[in-house]
This record gives sequence, structure tokens and C-alpha cells, in this order.
Amino acid sequence: MGSLFEELKAREAAARVRVEGLEEELALVSAQLGQAREGLERLRVTRETVAKVMAEISVASDAEPEVERLDGGQVPSPYAGAERRVVGVLAVPK
Repeated sequence: MGSLFEELKAREAAARVRVEGLEEELALVSAQLGQAREGLERLRVTRETVAKVMAEISVASDAEPEVERLDGGQVPSPYAGAERRVVGVLAVPK
């Protein structure tokens, strides 16, 4: 009967070693999973932020008035008709 108990102890020790090894692997994989989840969350927040900014830019650009063009297709100067004075070699609107 002694050999049966010895066999059971040996199997128990082997099972204990396997469980400890699996627990170490689980801890490692859990840490990797946590890092992957954090990366996923950062990407989600980034995507949502970029989508919001792009939507705001789109709304702002849609709200800008259309610029009237001259007969030749040129955009008139915003300073057209403004009085100018000469300072050095630059003409500045008053």
C-alpha cells in the first residue's frame, strides 16, 4: 500500500507544479490583456475626438459665406476702396 500513497503524492506534486505554472501564465496574459484594453480605449477615444473635430470643421466651413468674384473670376481685395497712405514702400489701409 505504501507505493500507492507515494504514487498519489508524486501525482499531487506534479499537479501542483502545473497549477503554479498556469497561474504564472495567467498573470502574464492578464497583464497583456490589460495593456491591450488600454490601447483599445485610447484608440476609441482618439477616433471619437477626431470625428468630433472633423464634424466641427465641416460645420464651420459650411457656414463661411461664398466669396463674390469679379468678372474675370478674381477675388476682390478686402481692402478695395479703402483709403491708403504710404509708409515706406507699403500701402496700408486706414
